Amino acid sequence: MGKPVVAFVCTHNGCRSQIAEAMARRFADDVMLARSAGTHPAKIVNPDAARLLASEYEFDVASLEPKSLTCLPDVDILITMGCGVECPSLPAMYREDWGLEDPTGKGDDAFLRTMRAIQQRVIGLRARIVAGEFDRERLASNLKALGDPNRLRIVELLWDGEEQCACNLLSELEISQPTLSHHMAALRDAGIVRARKDGRWMHYQLDHDVLDAIAALLGQSIAYRAWEDPEE
Repeated sequence: MGKPVVAFVCTHNGCRSQIAEAMARRFADDVMLARSAGTHPAKIVNPDAARLLASEYEFDVASLEPKSLTCLPDVDILITMGCGVECPSLPAMYREDWGLEDPTGKGDDAFLRTMRAIQQRVIGLRARIVAGEFDRERLASNLKALGDPNRLRIVELLWDGEEQCACNLLSELEISQPTLSHHMAALRDAGIVRARKDGRWMHYQLDHDVLDAIAALLGQSIAYRAWEDPEE
């Protein structure tokens, strides 16, 4: 499975779904193709939403416009925003509702709260996609990436969330630099660690959102197995 198409849908595609698409393009464009639409599109995007997206997040809002469901490509993940909207004619592999209150007419504070909530939901959805919630082969690959004693030790060393220099990891693990690079490449490919180069050395940081999502999926699989085979 390549990048899934994620569609954010509400009634008018004028506020919450537009915010969600903008946030997804900013914070999750590396793992999803974000689109938005409405069942009954408005004529324009909510002016307060557009203004605050531009001023608070520096989004280019010139191209934002409400769109109908017919403008969407084939959808993998359908997110409704909580306005009771139903999309029976829109097929998707996965559907969920985010249950977000409409901030229209409630002032800037309400809009900013909604924007922050959507940002966190988008970041969480990104982690779930990377973890493999919507792609079992990806989940299996991620679990395989963790199935090595040195990689598990690396996760332990990065657990506090602080960025670590490769030089520190090498001294703790007592392995060669090429071996460390091999392990870190596997963990980066799984989305479990982030990496940046600073001078001579690489620096690594654990992505707890992705690791937590993998753990949650593994727990769900174990629970389902226990429910399906209670005698085992």
